[in-house]
Amino acid sequence: MLGLPGYQVQHLPASPMQELNPQPPSETRTARRLPPLSLKVNFAWSFLSNALVAVCQLGLMALLLKAGDATSGQYILALSISAPVFMFAGLDLRTLQATDSTAEVRFIEYLSLRLICGLIALALVPTIALICGYRADTLAVIAGVSLGRFFLLIGDTFNGLMQQSERMDRVAHSIILKGILSSIVLGATFLATGNLVAAVIAEAATRFLVLAFYDLPLGRRLAAQHDSEQLTLASFRTVKADRLTHLTFRSLPLAFKVMLVSLDTHVSRYFVSFPGLGSLSAVGIFGPIASGAAAGSMVGKALNQSVSAKLGRLASANAPHQFQSFVRRLQLFYLVLGVAGVWFTIVAGGPLLALIRSDLLAYQVVLTLAAVSVALDLQNGIVDMSLVAARRISPLAPACGLSVTTSAICCWFLIPTFGLSGAAMAMIAGRIMRMIALMESTWRLLP
Repeated sequence: MLGLPGYQVQHLPASPMQELNPQPPSETRTARRLPPLSLKVNFAWSFLSNALVAVCQLGLMALLLKAGDATSGQYILALSISAPVFMFAGLDLRTLQATDSTAEVRFIEYLSLRLICGLIALALVPTIALICGYRADTLAVIAGVSLGRFFLLIGDTFNGLMQQSERMDRVAHSIILKGILSSIVLGATFLATGNLVAAVIAEAATRFLVLAFYDLPLGRRLAAQHDSEQLTLASFRTVKADRLTHLTFRSLPLAFKVMLVSLDTHVSRYFVSFPGLGSLSAVGIFGPIASGAAAGSMVGKALNQSVSAKLGRLASANAPHQFQSFVRRLQLFYLVLGVAGVWFTIVAGGPLLALIRSDLLAYQVVLTLAAVSVALDLQNGIVDMSLVAARRISPLAPACGLSVTTSAICCWFLIPTFGLSGAAMAMIAGRIMRMIALMESTWRLLP
């Protein structure tokens, strides 16, 4: 798609933000930054961190499954309700940060906007759950998971600063600390108390401690190097409302896109939990299986994070041929990775499920179908990243919206007939429609 001959990278005209915030000479800014790591080293760190977190999450899902489908279902439901709201609240600012090769926006502005939106999301998620009429214990789990997501959202802003400097080793340290420690603390607390509410609150507290004692100190040093300013409470007084408004409207298309991507991931879980179509126990089985299949996407996520800064540089340097060639190589790599993931679930998926619980062996087909949807996601993900780097954001949200709509319609018709396999089929249908929409949109945007 982006690799077709004749593709031209377009750039946004100079924005009012650039006029309001003139930057020092590039050589001075470069000299102040930490030296960037190579793409291979950045990828290695990113892959290691995402892989370790994925393993911990899978272990946590297995622990909750052993505790019972309803317990697992409560946690999965809390993740599924909070995820789209916090994804929208994040405005995908990390992608804008990582591809902002000209440092157009100050870090304190990214952080201020994330704090405002994160607090709104923190209040909104429990309100939505209350309106939906969930029981008190489920509401408490949802509130605890939302608090943990808030701390992740703020920490992600600091990770974006590290990623912008092409220091994925720093990002990896943060992800490993938050991902591994919080999973261990959640699992240990649940085993000790048998109380899921206490476990998710302990998880949130762990994420806060990593934010306070790792992300914040490192972020202050990097912000001083990157923006030549100290990150203090007084810094927030220098943030102007018009600049935050401009940044908000600029990132809204990305915010809708990531929210719809999250909805696309979770919409099948909503339908599986609906009375008449499924139950809390059913989502307790389907959620971990779908998450297990998605573990393979950690390689893609790691690579996307590692190459985002390079894609931004190629786009801003008006180097269309290099841009196209780089994207084509990534698409080919993801094709191989996706096929390998599907093959692995066919060969080893059943035994792995049986290791957790013998009755889960019956869901190997569900796992394989979920792996197919992940393979399609890998292709869509790199196209998304490339379009953002080229600042062609407008097609992303409509394509994701089409995918969500397709998945929802397919869930309604397929789940009653095929059960959890029908939910996985709906995920595949949605991702195919998103791929078609992105292809069509890319063709229309070609000069």
